[in-house]
Amino acid sequence: MLLRVPEFYDSFHCIAGKCTDTCCIGWEIDIDDESAKRYAKVQGEFGKRLQQNIEDGHFKLFPGDRCPFLREDGLCDMICHLGESSLCDICREHPRFVEVYGDIMEKGVGLCCEEAVRLLLESKGSATSPIAFVEREIDEIPDEIPDDAIEARDAIFEEREHLFKILADHSKPLNKRLVKLLDYAIETSGFEFSETRPSEINATDKISDNAHQTWIEILGKGESYGPAWDTAYKQLKENGWAKIARQDSPQPLFTDSDGEKIIAYLLFRYYEKSLFDGNSLTKVEFAIYFWVMVQKFQATKIDAIKLLSKQTEYSEEIMELFEQEFMENPAFFPDSIKKILME
Repeated sequence: MLLRVPEFYDSFHCIAGKCTDTCCIGWEIDIDDESAKRYAKVQGEFGKRLQQNIEDGHFKLFPGDRCPFLREDGLCDMICHLGESSLCDICREHPRFVEVYGDIMEKGVGLCCEEAVRLLLESKGSATSPIAFVEREIDEIPDEIPDDAIEARDAIFEEREHLFKILADHSKPLNKRLVKLLDYAIETSGFEFSETRPSEINATDKISDNAHQTWIEILGKGESYGPAWDTAYKQLKENGWAKIARQDSPQPLFTDSDGEKIIAYLLFRYYEKSLFDGNSLTKVEFAIYFWVMVQKFQATKIDAIKLLSKQTEYSEEIMELFEQEFMENPAFFPDSIKKILME
């Protein structure tokens, strides 16, 4: 099987006590069956404590949704007592993600993690992609998929490569590249939309304030992942659309380089999923939406990306809502997105 990963993937490791936003707080921690069997056999005082903090297949959380084995210094007491090999699957693998498409596996690290975001923003791309990838053969059994699905998969991979090339074209400002990205996504999706070109968009084509409000309000739908999001979202609503993330700086916090990497990475994670649902255009729209909105938060680059990733990417409910809104709500149709990009 072929494994494809971002070039920085193998450099990732949990920074443990140095992390300012540990994933050992705020997440329900499910325990896989094999780990549960191992935990039931652990002896001594620590074994007793371990077993007392397991309920209905997950760890009981302390107040503040804190893992019972998270120490005050940010380290994992389970690792300290039993070693890293003792971790259950989700603790060992998070925030990594993996997708398998027949005999091709892709892995990455989720943007809910500050170390993953740092590695992405500091990474170097290539002439044809904002992100460099590495490939290697691994000894894994491929998934069985029919021949026609393999053809469709390869076509979608080719489309994604073309999207990467558009993003890597530094002869144009990023927002014009994103308009071109949308045009290509419309063309390959088969949906029929008007195709307003950047040169045809002018001051009279401004999008309505209601559309701006819709882009903000969609983030308030669905369950909040926690207090940090509630605070950030409240501030976003109070500031409104026109406010920038850092009012104390004359320069934008984010650069075009940041944007092309973020969008390319989201396309890497999601675009190939259109093999299963047929919604390739919504994957492009989500990536652009994420980039536009992350610039609206009053936070550091890493914190803004992390906040938005946690609230959107890690909620099936919210990601399904985005799919529906992008297909049905005119505020998220390609022409509306183009006008926002060209404001």
